[in-house]
Amino acid sequence: MQLNRSTDYAIQMLVYLAKNGQTLSSTKLAASLGISHRYLLQISSKLRAVGFIVAVHGPSGGLKIFKNPEEISLYDVILSMEGVVQTGKICGLPSDELEQEMVTLEMAYQRLNILLERELKKIMLSDII
Repeated sequence: MQLNRSTDYAIQMLVYLAKNGQTLSSTKLAASLGISHRYLLQISSKLRAVGFIVAVHGPSGGLKIFKNPEEISLYDVILSMEGVVQTGKICGLPSDELEQEMVTLEMAYQRLNILLERELKKIMLSDII
């Protein structure tokens, strides 16, 4: 499984906000993570949409963690950013000679996906901070 870059930054953003515990300007947050302000806003819009963070308006506004870090799992974050959490799927249409082997491989992928989901659901944001 390979995470998209935006998913990795989303996890970093949540860790930073949770550890800091206060409202941070998006400019400061982008600088702290080493990403562009525009990219940070794209990522934060997804995190806001699922209720992990909120935008605070006003002179001391910015972004703030909204959901309790004990309630946010890595699985939740990855799913919200990528839409799916899985190892992959078999590519193409295998020949008839490999049909049984591909069924066996697909079953192995399914077992891996179950294990991956179970383990990612155990790792909470609070465990990281």
